[in-house]
Amino acid sequence: MATLDAERIHAVNLDIQILALERSLVASALRAQRTMVQERLNSYIYPVLTLPNEIVSEIFIRFVPVYPKRPSLDGIHSPNNLTHICRKWRDIALATPELWRAMRLSVDDDSYIPLGRQLQELDAWLSRSRSCPFSIEVLSFNSLEGSFIFSAARAARWEHLKASLMISPSSTIEVPMPLLRHLDLRFDSTEVDPHRDPVIFGEAPLLRSVVLDDYTALMVILPWVQLTSLTLTCIYPHECIPILQQTPNLAYCKLDLCDLPSLPTTWPDVTLPCLESLTLVPYTPRHKAQTRYLETFIVPALCKLHIAEAILENPIHTLTSFMLKSGCRLQEMYISGERRISRDTYSRAFQSVKLSFDEGYVGQEADVANNAESDSL
Repeated sequence: MATLDAERIHAVNLDIQILALERSLVASALRAQRTMVQERLNSYIYPVLTLPNEIVSEIFIRFVPVYPKRPSLDGIHSPNNLTHICRKWRDIALATPELWRAMRLSVDDDSYIPLGRQLQELDAWLSRSRSCPFSIEVLSFNSLEGSFIFSAARAARWEHLKASLMISPSSTIEVPMPLLRHLDLRFDSTEVDPHRDPVIFGEAPLLRSVVLDDYTALMVILPWVQLTSLTLTCIYPHECIPILQQTPNLAYCKLDLCDLPSLPTTWPDVTLPCLESLTLVPYTPRHKAQTRYLETFIVPALCKLHIAEAILENPIHTLTSFMLKSGCRLQEMYISGERRISRDTYSRAFQSVKLSFDEGYVGQEADVANNAESDSL
């Protein structure tokens, strides 16, 4: 009996050894197959990685907003995202200056990105963009920290600058910006101090386009004579006159006008011999702009006019007189806002002008357009 039990145990042990041997052989075969598969994978090159670096760089440039539009630091279109895919793409992105030449920052007190980190990123992007002109937008209505954009080293790189800043009543800024072409600037201050020092942009030889609000327009000194495009928002008519008298080379002008009951109804003429496009509209529908302001402009080269009918006391007569006084031959005219004059009346009066309207007709035409036919061009 003992011999029989021993044989049974021996048989079981042999089965275990056979199973272990079979498993090792199978495992060995599987490992060999796995090695062969990995070798094939290692030899495979993804098609996108075969593209020349120059092509990948061009694709990357089309990923970010079209210059001079600015991506946010951590937004979906930030070039930082391109550095997180693989080492090769990171190297290409960091070696493409055009990716890093525009940035939008917010340095408000409630910004979720600390100012220190944003400034580090800004300086890094300035370095990566090498000698490319730079487009920057800074939102800093609740902080004095936005003045960092006027440091000499950084300001020398700005080509397009959009900034909403709080400045102290006693601050003054005078820094050269040799590459600056477009300036969109808004200062916020709780009190307007007429005795405060101005913000001077004296050395900006390439500056051609400017957007300002009323307070900022009164607080800056710009090379007005070299501007070809000017937008003034939320501004009173009498505040525009001194500025416009210094801008003889304007080709485009947009005025978003406010009004005060105590303002005069007549102003000195403003002659803009190069102006091709003029927009006069109320800043908001609740702002009633002066109705005789158009008559101050003498614009012989004007081709396009966008005007709110609310600015025109007698629309057909005023527009006709304006065109005759300026000696201009309008090609396009856009009448916006609520209208008392119908499309047909405008069309009869200005047959040679391409007219367009929004959907603001409210009727009441009879009292306003009695002389429309006699005034037609």
